[in-house]
Amino acid sequence: MRRVLVTGFGAFSDHAVNPTESLVRTWPTTMDVCDPWTDASETVEVEARLLSVDASGAAETAQRLTDGTRWDAILHLGLCGTCTHARLEWMGRDRLTMRAPDNAGRHVMDAPITGSGDLAAGVDRDRFGLAQCDPDATWSDDAGGYVCNETLHQTLAACSRRASPPPVLFLHVPSEEHWGLDRSRSLAKAVLERMLFPPIIDVAAGALFEGDAVLVARRGPSEAAAGQWELPGGKFEPGESLQEAVVREWMEELGFQVEAGDSRGHWWGRQPWRRYRINVITVHAVGPRPEEITSNAHDDVRWFGPLDNVDDYAWLGPDRDVIMALVPQG
Repeated sequence: MRRVLVTGFGAFSDHAVNPTESLVRTWPTTMDVCDPWTDASETVEVEARLLSVDASGAAETAQRLTDGTRWDAILHLGLCGTCTHARLEWMGRDRLTMRAPDNAGRHVMDAPITGSGDLAAGVDRDRFGLAQCDPDATWSDDAGGYVCNETLHQTLAACSRRASPPPVLFLHVPSEEHWGLDRSRSLAKAVLERMLFPPIIDVAAGALFEGDAVLVARRGPSEAAAGQWELPGGKFEPGESLQEAVVREWMEELGFQVEAGDSRGHWWGRQPWRRYRINVITVHAVGPRPEEITSNAHDDVRWFGPLDNVDDYAWLGPDRDVIMALVPQG
């Protein structure tokens, strides 16, 4: 069962009530979540934690991450006393500019938090679908200079030191007079679902065979994931079919015309903020195939056959599994 952390704060400064305290204290220990992009669903374990409004509370989640605690998503909740609508924070600023003391009496006017510089969550905001979570919620790149921002920055800094960090966001909610608890809870759950089930990006990959061998290519130094091997292909453009996407990508990258054949299935790749569905389809050269195949997106192109060792290659995402399914090992 996957685990998520939801945190909130108690009252602070001149705010006698903090709605995030009520949210955390009433959050269930397990929660059914639905994938917004498919019909999948699952039950997750929830750790709901009330943080102290001071340096210790701001650093608690980061320290636990450093100590090895693992969650599949972390959502911090906090009160924005001047807001009339919810704001989803994705940037942890490396600066304390406290207009009032925290609950321990600390009052830092202008100082760095970790010295790491501002840290962004990395969320794919264009595909996230925040308007579907709540039409009045907005993205924000400034979580303030108080303990809320300090908590977000500390958590992001700790995640930056992990090989596989969980997605992290901070949700600022208004006071209950502007935004009821049920609405805040519904929004927080919808945000968590998108953190656990990030948007899906469809990728078309073409499998060109020569006997039992398939053509593979290594991503060039100017490409994302440089040095990793894959089947040639790329993302769908709006309105494209799998067949149209793979034909276009092969012409753009390899410079010769192919026609699409049979579908070979799909495989999944995942990053903290997006999922890739690798749709593999057999392709055939139209007319004479170039004697030497080169690519403007790859710095090496080879035939991978049954006698080649799959582990001699650094594969991109799930492409190792794709190759193992396409090429029987001799």
